[in-house]
Amino acid sequence: MQEQHQDYLFDLQGYLVLKNAIAPEDLNAMNQWVDNHQDYIETPGDKENTRWIGGVETHSYSKEDGVNFQNIVAGDPVFEKLIDYPTWFGLAKKYINADINGLSIHENFLNVRGAGGHLFIHCGGHAPLCYLTFRHHNTGEWMVGQINVLIALEDIGPGDGATVLVPGSHKATEIHPRLVVNGRGVTSRNDMAAEGAVGMQEMHLKAGDALFFTDAITHGSAERKNDGHRRVVVYRYSPRFIRSRFNYELSDDLLQRLTPEQRNIMLPIPPRPIPG
Repeated sequence: MQEQHQDYLFDLQGYLVLKNAIAPEDLNAMNQWVDNHQDYIETPGDKENTRWIGGVETHSYSKEDGVNFQNIVAGDPVFEKLIDYPTWFGLAKKYINADINGLSIHENFLNVRGAGGHLFIHCGGHAPLCYLTFRHHNTGEWMVGQINVLIALEDIGPGDGATVLVPGSHKATEIHPRLVVNGRGVTSRNDMAAEGAVGMQEMHLKAGDALFFTDAITHGSAERKNDGHRRVVVYRYSPRFIRSRFNYELSDDLLQRLTPEQRNIMLPIPPRPIPG
């Protein structure tokens, strides 16, 4: 896609679909990692009692949300590669405007969700949150507060619990009807799967595709009605001054393996020790 067309569609819709974003060998390695950790899918930790795989924390917000492998970057070298994967990294830097705002990863996780799983809708242009900022100045300068890259590890089609978006809602000032509570807009409402909500569009992906979207867009996921599990990896990019979501301390071994640029993304504001 021509860069001008890509910029126009991202500005207009709030998302892009990046076809064949992941090399086959990397896709196979990530799926093999999931296959090797089936026990954690069957018996995940909860918010109070999490289970760990080295530096990866497994937990579930709710039965419907499935299992999250948080800090997945610490799980395998293939996940380290995703920090600055060439398919989307240049786009993330451009739209966040990394030359001015810096760049960091707010959150990185792998999610596995079975039948009945879903995610309620949340976010939207009405929400006054700094990480939901979306601006594009006439000078060509961008300022996007957070970008999600959702990678499909297997095909996601009808009945598979696809991510759903409301195209253009990142600029909406009207509140989505499901996000109105007592006449005011909220950022999320945990009461039902996202399908059927006004303006929602299911985003069907092939294995290896990536859905690249601003976190400001109203989004969630449909209920998975098919057997098996939906497998996705999500990396969320932000300006350097937005802290990481769970404040994980990265191991010395992991930090040694990362390139200088990758370390700057994972630790955008390193601590400065006091002499003595």
